[in-house]
Amino acid sequence: MNDTTDRDWQALQELWRAQPAETPVPAEVRRRVKRQERYLRLGAAAEWLVAVGLCTYAIVIAARDWAPADIFWALVVLVLVGWALSFSLANRRDLYCPPEESTRAYIDLALLRIARKRNAVRFAWLLYAIELAIFLSWELLALWGWLEPILTSASTPTLLAIATVTLVLAGWSLFVWLRSARDLRLFTELQKQNSDSV
Repeated sequence: MNDTTDRDWQALQELWRAQPAETPVPAEVRRRVKRQERYLRLGAAAEWLVAVGLCTYAIVIAARDWAPADIFWALVVLVLVGWALSFSLANRRDLYCPPEESTRAYIDLALLRIARKRNAVRFAWLLYAIELAIFLSWELLALWGWLEPILTSASTPTLLAIATVTLVLAGWSLFVWLRSARDLRLFTELQKQNSDSV
C-alpha cells in the first residue's frame, strides 16, 4: 500500500480504538425487555381479536333488519374501534426492538414502553368517556321523544354491563399503573447505574 493509504488506515484504526467499548447488556435487563415485548405482542393480538369480534357483531346486528338505530350504533362501533386501533398502532410504533445492542438502548426502550403503556390507560378512559357520552346523549334525545330509549324498565342488564365495564377498566388501569410505576423505578435506577458506570 502507498503511504497515504497506510496513514488513512492508521487514522481509522485510532478512531475505532478511541470509541468507548460498550459493555454487554445485562441478562436481567435483556430478560425484562423481552418479557415486555411478549406482553406487547399478546396485547396487540388480543386487541385485534376484540376489534374483529366487535366489528363483526356490529355489522351482523345492523344487517339483521337495517333499522336506523342499529345502523347508527354499528357506525359508532366501527368508528370507535377504528380510532382505538389507529391509536394502538401509533402507540406501539418503535416499541418492538432497541435501535442498537447496548444497555442504554434497552433501558431507553423499556422506559418508552412504560410511558406508552400509561398513554394507553389514559386513552382507554378517554374512549370510555366518549362512549358513555354518546350513550347518555342518546338517552337525553329519547327523553325528548326524538329517539327510542335504550334504557327501559328492563334495562338492568345494560346498567350491569356498564358497571362491570367500569369496574374492569378501573381494575386494569390500577394494575397497569402500579406495575408500570414499579418498572419505572427499576429502569430509572438501572439507567442511573448505567450512566454512572459510563
